[in-house]
Amino acid sequence: MQKHIAAVEEQITEIDAEIEKYIKDFEKEIELLQTIPGVGKEGAIGIVSEIGVDMDVFPDEHHLASHSGMCPGNNESAGKKKVQKHGMEIKI
Repeated sequence: MQKHIAAVEEQITEIDAEIEKYIKDFEKEIELLQTIPGVGKEGAIGIVSEIGVDMDVFPDEHHLASHSGMCPGNNESAGKKKVQKHGMEIKI
């Protein structure tokens, strides 16, 4: 059991070293992302790996949120849907 644990820990160390090689080009972006409260190094690496660093591919923040799966949830109460349009709440 101890040999297996040691082997797994060695694999983790190797993978961590490999990740460090890949993120060398994105150190500045990863550092900037870590200035966001609640975002640590692993979170910053995850963000960069999922959405990249070129924000020109997203026309606006809404497209980025949609791509990231961070769009607002379903605003429905008592069978009535609420929609935000130009900062105003509209009930449908």
